[in-house]
Amino acid sequence: MTKQPDTAFVAAPNPTSWLHPDRGGTALTVDFLHPAALPAAERARWARLSARAAPGNIFAQDWFMEPALRHCGEAATLRLAVVRQASGEWLGALPLVFEPKVGRCPLPSLHSWRASNQFLATPLVLPGAEKAFWTGLLARLDRRPGLALALCCKDLPLDDPATLALVSLCAEQGRMIETLARFVRPARLSGRQRLVDPRGLHRLDQRLDGLERRLGQALGPVSTVMHSPGEDCEAWIAAFLALERAGWKGRARSALACAPGNTALFREAIRHGHRIGAARLASLRAGDRIVAMSSWFVAHGHGFGFKMTYDEAWRKFAPGRLLMRQVARLSKGEAELLFDTCAPAGSPTDALWPQARTLGCFAVAIGGSARRRGLRALIEARTRWHRRRTPRTEELPEFA
Repeated sequence: MTKQPDTAFVAAPNPTSWLHPDRGGTALTVDFLHPAALPAAERARWARLSARAAPGNIFAQDWFMEPALRHCGEAATLRLAVVRQASGEWLGALPLVFEPKVGRCPLPSLHSWRASNQFLATPLVLPGAEKAFWTGLLARLDRRPGLALALCCKDLPLDDPATLALVSLCAEQGRMIETLARFVRPARLSGRQRLVDPRGLHRLDQRLDGLERRLGQALGPVSTVMHSPGEDCEAWIAAFLALERAGWKGRARSALACAPGNTALFREAIRHGHRIGAARLASLRAGDRIVAMSSWFVAHGHGFGFKMTYDEAWRKFAPGRLLMRQVARLSKGEAELLFDTCAPAGSPTDALWPQARTLGCFAVAIGGSARRRGLRALIEARTRWHRRRTPRTEELPEFA
């Protein structure tokens, strides 16, 4: 028996149809689906969307997001918002979860969801359909917002077409969109290599060359090994998880949210990414010992860092930095368009990751005029609170 889409998530009895004038009156519908209960036909539509989607966020593709939702999702409140065409095919999708607060501030809202090892939260959407996606989703939420006052979209790169479409649409509609946080993260961006300071790169190379020599003297010859696409990746996965458990993440395991789920997601994502040729797996060896490991994904000329670990017993030789230097070199020719790091927000740029990519978190008004007035009042109260506690020269921390 095919399970019907769950529309109770936003208190609506049926999906809302609407006409998009830019597409010749093509009817689109918006459904809120249980990710864990998708029938085979819907899974196939999700996979077809992934194959055709814009390359802005590989983590939104079905082969990553489906296991992320299954292993780490908040099943009670999480739904997959799907904007579909009249044919039933998916135009775009975004996982959403209801939360009563934004940080410490009370603001009932729907939040875009991402796994803890995922550092972008842009929607999965057909190229050129970004505006149609947001128009459909926001129209649906305007009609049936449930308890939410806003749609909170986290970790959106400001140069991504989906982000630009959202901001542009809100301006056209006179819809409030408030920046909750704005931060930068290191990246390698094509066309901007001229901004790299050659002297800084030379100094870094000299320093890392010295550390590599000392590591070689302590353990044996240093080499970077790329896992072959034709080989089974199970041994690499086991070695990575063992190295991670031996470090601080293993010691702090009980404090990490969804740690067992993260491990299961890592296994599944690496296996499938390796199978479809998207995963890149690298190890830094010193003698017969693995001292650092890194993984990243490449699709459509775009690179996305995933997870990295290193042997903390040899941290004085900076094995992680040594491996990242090789990752930067290896990714340069294959993913010149974009290579994001998964470094924390505010991490400094350097000669390895010389550019800064800006990301934002936004609260978008939904519902009627009374609901929007309530949102504005809460946002203004939040802003006043932060002004009393935050120096003017500092940007607001993400969802503080």
